[in-house]
Amino acid sequence: MDEFKVIVVMNEAMIGVLKDKNSDYSVNLKIQEYLKDEALFFKINKQNAYKILQKVGVKQEQLDRVYKKLISPNIFYDLLNKGKIKADDDSIVVKYDIYRL
Repeated sequence: MDEFKVIVVMNEAMIGVLKDKNSDYSVNLKIQEYLKDEALFFKINKQNAYKILQKVGVKQEQLDRVYKKLISPNIFYDLLNKGKIKADDDSIVVKYDIYRL
């Protein structure tokens, strides 16, 4: 399962729920923009990632597990191979060695 896509769908659902309740969903609209970048969770620190995950509806007890899946080495290398992350990009907070056997 692609955890990132799940987060995108959860945010879309949260926007719908907040709209139905006539609650403020402006933060989730910002998150929707941020989620257009698949490398987002590699570019922000853990605290900000947790805030985003909480806003989209990830339960407190699941935050660490979900975060680790989003920033796993396999995801990093996949994004690197797709060109979504550049090896020399200074905006990347979470990095792994760029060589891989």
